[in-house]
Amino acid sequence: MRAQPFDSTRRRAVRRTLSVLLALPFAAALIAMLGRVRQSRQPAAFPVPADVPLGLSVVDGVIVHRSEQGGVRAFLGRCTHLGCRIDRVVGDEAVCPCHGSRYRSDGTVALGPATRALTPLSLEADPKTGGWVARVS
Repeated sequence: MRAQPFDSTRRRAVRRTLSVLLALPFAAALIAMLGRVRQSRQPAAFPVPADVPLGLSVVDGVIVHRSEQGGVRAFLGRCTHLGCRIDRVVGDEAVCPCHGSRYRSDGTVALGPATRALTPLSLEADPKTGGWVARVS
């Protein structure tokens, strides 16, 4: 059996070092994303004020749609792709800040990477505030 030349061992060490250095940014991005998801933990009940505007809006972690006919629907404000907290509405779609998934006013996916609709919440009238309380079903 022949001993491996010194250059081969050095090349292998350099390749391993480069592999680790190239993997570090990806690992850091994954850790940051998981931290963002963990920070977005939400309670089981959400107050929804009576003065929610018409159309789609984000209210304290809840996606709320109020129609012109007076109907109100609520969805959990978490993206079904990786659980990031949805924090904005662009046009008539709720947008996830992590990977850009978009949801329509009925909770269905308008644009992926998400493939599942938003989780619907049940609404109960809140006599104290005149609004509603949205609960996870």
